Amino acid sequence: MKKIILLILLLSTTSVFAKNIDYRNINSYPIGSENRALNFWGFLTVYFNSIAAYENIPESYQYIALNFRNVEKGTPLYKALQKGVYMGFFKNLSIDLKTTELATPEQFTRAVESNLGQKIEQVGTGRLLTLKAVLDTLEQLYQEPSLSSQDNNGITMETINIGEFYPITTVSNFAILNDVYEKLKYSYYDSAKLQDEVLIQGATKGMTEASGDKHTAYFPPVESKNFQEGLGGEFEGIGAYIDMPKPGELHIVSPMSGTPAEKSGLKWGDIVTKIDDLIVTESITLQEAISKIKWVSGTSVRLHVKRGTEELDFTIVRAKITINYVEYKKLDNMDQYIKITTFGAGVKDAFIQALTAISKDQSNGKIIIDLRNNPGGSLDEVAAILDYFVPKGQSVVHIKYKNTISEIQSEGQNLIDFTKRKIVILINWGSASASEIMTGTIKDYLGNNVRIIGEKSYGKGSVQSLDAYVDGSSFKYTIAKWFTGKTQTGIDGTGIQPDIVVEFNEQLWKNTITTTARDNQMEYAKNLNW
Repeated sequence: MKKIILLILLLSTTSVFAKNIDYRNINSYPIGSENRALNFWGFLTVYFNSIAAYENIPESYQYIALNFRNVEKGTPLYKALQKGVYMGFFKNLSIDLKTTELATPEQFTRAVESNLGQKIEQVGTGRLLTLKAVLDTLEQLYQEPSLSSQDNNGITMETINIGEFYPITTVSNFAILNDVYEKLKYSYYDSAKLQDEVLIQGATKGMTEASGDKHTAYFPPVESKNFQEGLGGEFEGIGAYIDMPKPGELHIVSPMSGTPAEKSGLKWGDIVTKIDDLIVTESITLQEAISKIKWVSGTSVRLHVKRGTEELDFTIVRAKITINYVEYKKLDNMDQYIKITTFGAGVKDAFIQALTAISKDQSNGKIIIDLRNNPGGSLDEVAAILDYFVPKGQSVVHIKYKNTISEIQSEGQNLIDFTKRKIVILINWGSASASEIMTGTIKDYLGNNVRIIGEKSYGKGSVQSLDAYVDGSSFKYTIAKWFTGKTQTGIDGTGIQPDIVVEFNEQLWKNTITTTARDNQMEYAKNLNW
């Protein structure tokens, strides 16, 4: 099992650790049962409640809506998991938790290492994890003035400074925010038209935007629904990945294959300046633009686009978009071709099917992995794919959080011996995030067996977490920067430079709808030998 790697949020309001907390009244185990073995239900309850008590997290954790299918709302486990998700310790997934299985000492030690950046000796009685072992270990850790250690590779974990976070009530001008709210509610001429929900959402959105990080965003309920649909495999819209690299510039990162966006003639690099009657200005956010472009199937949207010196207009009829994450085929020159459009949920399984087909093929042609216009996606999915390229126990990706450095290690799957195969990876400006992790890490470990062809990638080397709230809104925020597995190369803001630069030839491509279209980057990959 891969270790859970998430961010700890520092919410303590004092400069020393809390002591002598009675944990027995925050879990289901009565006094005198300290040596009783914990099942996974009990472990998660005790673990998250304990650390939340030490860190003195605010009551706002209760606003997080959990996705776990078999955890009933209002139960002690549900409340503990809310705290775990709030602190960034646990991923809020739509899965069934194996709550009745016995927890193991290994699970506890991995959790402490990942969440607190602290190496500890294995605890518990034999293979059993007890309540006493968890409580005593956490108490010992929180009596230390700081949490720091070295991992087995000699990488020093960064120190976690307790008391680094201060509640907003200690900020001198917090009273101004409260005063503005009160005056809008009670003195503003049109106060009857104001809704508390809208005011709070506006304040939250403004605070988020003040972070200056384009990857950190608060989504009100409608925008949140649109965003989370985009993470799944099906939605309604035009079928294009878009980005806003700076305020007022709405870029087409890539049209998805076979979608209305592609068929209309939209190209990566196009800059959208107008959506119907909405002019894209610096005051328009990315999610507002997405909400304006997305709508139900059968309706149309007008886009005014700037392409170089040209000004173009497109009227595009929206449709139901189903994302085909992986395309696989054997080429006429005996090369194997795998295209990954995005790293959505389940892409690993589709990729493994392609590798299985290749492993059964007797030909020994190149393997071409096409990551062009792949905007990224799930870190877990790309890490699972990299298990097939990286030796067991070696680092797939290094992740530097605010206060810790961690890594995902390969489980070493062996469908194909890639040390005996030639691999071509195609990238371009639309290749970002998880696709850059995959490109960089494969190059790290397979070296001369790999050739990266195309154009410099986008350069997104940050990791985001997404918290959902009970009102349907959500908050996406940057929690870490990632680095390639072996050389620990970071690409945030710089991208990956291809081994061989081959610029895409628009004239050869002409019209993607016709069968005469030619892909010069793909042709180069097929003809390449070394």
